[in-house]
Amino acid sequence: MGLARGLERRLERMVDGLAARLFKGRVHPVELGSRLVREADLAQFDTPGGPGAPNAFRVTMGGEDEVEPEVLTAVRAELAQFVEDAAADRGWRLDGLARVDVEIDPDARPSEVGIECWVEPGPRPPWARLEPIAGGPWIPIGVNRAVVGRSSGADIHVPRDDVSRIHALIWQESGSAWLADLGSSNGSHVNGKRVLESTPIVDGDIVSFGGAEYFVRPPE
Repeated sequence: MGLARGLERRLERMVDGLAARLFKGRVHPVELGSRLVREADLAQFDTPGGPGAPNAFRVTMGGEDEVEPEVLTAVRAELAQFVEDAAADRGWRLDGLARVDVEIDPDARPSEVGIECWVEPGPRPPWARLEPIAGGPWIPIGVNRAVVGRSSGADIHVPRDDVSRIHALIWQESGSAWLADLGSSNGSHVNGKRVLESTPIVDGDIVSFGGAEYFVRPPE
């Protein structure tokens, strides 16, 4: 199921159909979701691991009809999840959870929609984790396009001399997880094979950065 169709079906089921009141005479919810993603696309920026995008949005919709607070809350949550899904599908880095505020401007026409976006850093739940083969605490992977390296500023900090400061990259894109080496001195490997180009990784694979070895695991 496409992202847009999935959003449409979730919104149709939401709050026993009350969400229809919010969108009556206004922009269709799928079009609104598409506009959010388009704004994020236009506002992309470079990060050490690749493209980043805004994660916070303010949507202003016209119309005089009052909308129940619980409907606005539910719509905000669904639109935020749509942004999260789109970011994972397109391989964008979000430096905090997606958040979408929806406000009604009674002085504007129902067809009018305004969107602002910005970066709002914050914690993210892990979408995967690395489990050290030698034992020890597992390492959560929270942000997309997570940089692995010896540098204290790396998303996945591996404090070993045989690991480069900026060693490798792990990310989600197009429904898969991937690993790429970033020109490290000692290389990155997946199941013992040196990574020479972007390589898909799945649950149970063994990845290594220099001599540091890990199982790829889903989040707990």
